[in-house]
Amino acid sequence: MLRRIRLSVALVLLFALVFGASSVESAAKFKWEDWGPHVDTIIMPIVKDSEARRIAFERGESIVFPGLTRPADIDKLKGSSNVELTQVLGFHMFYVCFNMRKAPLDSQVLRQAIAYVTDRDNIIRTLFKGYMLPMTSFVPQSSNYYKSDVPTYPYNPAKAKELLDKAGYKLDATGKNRIDPKTGKPLPEIKFFTPTYEVAPTSAEIGRMIAEAAQAIGIPIVPEPMDFPVMLDKLDRSEFDMYALAWGLDRDPTFLYDFFHSSFDVEAGYNRPGIHNAELDKATEALFYAVDQKGAKTAADKAQAILAEQMPYVPLYSRPYIDAWRTDLVTGYVPQPGFGAAESSNYWTPLNIRRVDRTGKPIEGGTIRWLLQEEPKNLNPLVMSSAYEFDVYRKITDSLIRMHPETLEDMPWIARKWDVGTWNPEPGKKGTVITFYLNKGVKWQDGVEFTAEDVKFSIDYAKEQQVARLLSATQDIVKTEIVDKYTVKVYFSTESYWHLYNASPILIPKHIWKDVKDYKTFEPWKEPHPKVKGLTKLIGLGPFMLKDYRPGEYVTLVKNPNYWHIKPTAK
Repeated sequence: MLRRIRLSVALVLLFALVFGASSVESAAKFKWEDWGPHVDTIIMPIVKDSEARRIAFERGESIVFPGLTRPADIDKLKGSSNVELTQVLGFHMFYVCFNMRKAPLDSQVLRQAIAYVTDRDNIIRTLFKGYMLPMTSFVPQSSNYYKSDVPTYPYNPAKAKELLDKAGYKLDATGKNRIDPKTGKPLPEIKFFTPTYEVAPTSAEIGRMIAEAAQAIGIPIVPEPMDFPVMLDKLDRSEFDMYALAWGLDRDPTFLYDFFHSSFDVEAGYNRPGIHNAELDKATEALFYAVDQKGAKTAADKAQAILAEQMPYVPLYSRPYIDAWRTDLVTGYVPQPGFGAAESSNYWTPLNIRRVDRTGKPIEGGTIRWLLQEEPKNLNPLVMSSAYEFDVYRKITDSLIRMHPETLEDMPWIARKWDVGTWNPEPGKKGTVITFYLNKGVKWQDGVEFTAEDVKFSIDYAKEQQVARLLSATQDIVKTEIVDKYTVKVYFSTESYWHLYNASPILIPKHIWKDVKDYKTFEPWKEPHPKVKGLTKLIGLGPFMLKDYRPGEYVTLVKNPNYWHIKPTAK
């Protein structure tokens, strides 16, 4: 029976991928460019209700509908003559996380038992009609670092019961609850946080399904859907038992170090399960400090094998990024491998997207209405954590290095080139040193020139303030050094293949942030710019500027007239 279910899921998934491939091919007829933007305004209406999103899109009240997950929306929109769906396998993971800091989920057996009653195939078949890819590892299948032969936990309630019985988790007299062998008392209620049905119906339903399956074998899990920003605050403070959410991951596997190394079990840190395992620390350190890709692959394999035993997460599925576009109103979207066409890590679509006239011809200017599915809780770039916050911020910011939209190879951007070398931080020891050579003429959105001073300040500030989300990037930086106005060196105490990216910080303007004493409480989007009317202190280097944010209604972004790549001649 299990094999037949799996085959069914695989067949539906195959259908989905074929449909997606044809859509990407269509979208790929547009030749991307490395300059822009081509629209004057992006309005991001905040529409939390999942049904209302599709209705708004069909009415033309929004013309970009990112991140479709509901099969009903996908099936309906793919039959529309004026709609194109782009679908790309993503660097994405939907997972269930356990709080390992406290009882009862500090028990490996209990976590493994919950994994055994998590019926991925049924979830994917009934909630997603096979549009998602079942996931049993801690790196998505779309990554070169995916390891397929780790221990897995296929749906098997009998096996879950056997594990619990063997470990002493016997059923109580009612036959409905297990006795914790450590305390001799019934297991306490375990709260399972998810977003609400209105915001993320499939996530909330997954919570209900797993809770009911666990209750059936005597584990008292209770689903508790809640407001998304409230949920994030609780996760940052580790005030949870278990929750379900998704990660939008990166090309590189170093997220294993950030997510599961014990040193990042801090408030608002990435080690949300609070796992502390010496062997895993060693494996993720070997990954983070690998000097080449071969060493990184070996270490990533080791880490995935350990995680499969420890089960801080139950990986559920990897989501192809499915985005919908009104082809009668817009063109120029750029599907990027691993990131989709509308996901926030794709910097190319905001740069290339265009309105079209009645004949379908691309035009310059105009307004794009781009759906935002949740409230952006915080637009402070050193604090933000949700995908909805990054959906806004990454249209405002820019980076030293970019990923090629087709090959994902590194390409020069604000840094016109870079050198990677070594130095001796102390006798007998080697460290990496990165030298960035910056383009001239790059300006912040308030017109102030961007220079090596800003790179040095961004790195030094993050390190001095111990910014939780940047700890792994800054922890080995010894010093930064300005060579001249457009050249800066970053020195590390260690060698690593990944230090090039660790030296590429979130860029913040020195002239705004130099007086910010506490980065956690700074709300730059709420404070007016000290000199430029109409701007706030949330300024970046990207193609769009924040004009207005009305909570519960919309975010408005406008074209940055100072954008350094606004014309091809600006190279």
